[in-house]
Amino acid sequence: MKTNKDISVTVEKTLPTWYIVMMLFFIALCLITIFHKSILVYCQQTYHDDFYYLIKLLEKNSIIQNVKDMNNDDSDVDEKGNALIISDNDLIEPNVITNPIQKKHERKPVNQSDKISNLNNNKSIVHNMSSQDILSQLVKITNDILANNNLKDNKTTKIAIKASKKPVEKHVYKTSENDELSLITLNQKDRVLFAGDSLMQGVAPYVKKMLFKQYKIESINLSKQSTGLAYPKAFNWPKTINDSLVANPSIKLLVMFLGPNDPWDFAVKGYAKYAKFKSELWEEQYRLRIVSILEIAKQNHVHVLWLAPPCMRKPKLNDGMIYLTQLYKSEVEKAQQHFLETNELLGCDYDEFKSFIETEKQKVKVRVDDGIHFTPTGQKILAEAIMKQITIEELEDTQID
Repeated sequence: MKTNKDISVTVEKTLPTWYIVMMLFFIALCLITIFHKSILVYCQQTYHDDFYYLIKLLEKNSIIQNVKDMNNDDSDVDEKGNALIISDNDLIEPNVITNPIQKKHERKPVNQSDKISNLNNNKSIVHNMSSQDILSQLVKITNDILANNNLKDNKTTKIAIKASKKPVEKHVYKTSENDELSLITLNQKDRVLFAGDSLMQGVAPYVKKMLFKQYKIESINLSKQSTGLAYPKAFNWPKTINDSLVANPSIKLLVMFLGPNDPWDFAVKGYAKYAKFKSELWEEQYRLRIVSILEIAKQNHVHVLWLAPPCMRKPKLNDGMIYLTQLYKSEVEKAQQHFLETNELLGCDYDEFKSFIETEKQKVKVRVDDGIHFTPTGQKILAEAIMKQITIEELEDTQID
């Protein structure tokens, strides 16, 4: 007997080349669509063109404004009626952009007899010329300078920004001979607002309990983990605080405690590249966010108590906290608000991390194993330190338990 066996043959079909090319093109297009922002951030080596040409325009306008100011100045002619000369050095050099307010043209009176000698010395002489002629001549010189200036690197931009900045004086608020701020005065009708990251999440509940138990003061805890001032698109603390103060006029004290989520690069509007942590641009933007919170509090007549982030176990994060503490402290002092150091309370400093504080009897653990957050004991220590910054003004016909 013969048995017929079915033989199955598997035929492998290859995809056409055009189909593979189309699929790869489609995948590439999808990836570019998804990651186009990252590509711009990490591949583009210069700032936006509009920012680039803005600096060039400012340079041109700065020189022209100097010329206009010079024409409107009565000192262009001395007492004898002699015209004044402007030396070549008086013009702004291409690689240095100065503020017209900060630098004045040096002018010298010149007699008619000095005219030829001054021309031989490459001096631009203004004599018996109308204001319009003077302006047109110097604008022409300005255009020639700008035409020869290619602005090959960003040094010009950096110099321009630095030249326009005015040095900021540091103000320390002194209320006593010991140069210490007076205590924060509240009454029973006032409220306290807590804002910050997970550091505040552990401390705020203890302070809330103490405030109500001792003084019958209500408080609001808005602390939220994984938040800070570096990424306002993820969570905007200035806006959140402003909305809370407007909605609750009885809030008279804002307690801030954050930091560990912020020592990273972040995007800045108008710049293609991320601002590097600790860079001049990064610090400028971060200070503005600190100042905005302090200004919001000032407008609403609210005290601010800002806690310094303590030492951290990881060296890189600890270094970031040192830097941020300097920013917080300087801006808080300028605003004449209250700043509270936390390292000494927790038995450590930025040079040496410690999880324990030592007493005469034993060691007490105040930091958890992640080297960032606090144990319940550490949270209570910080809460008590906050309470020591507050004094209560008793209202008439009321008693505090």
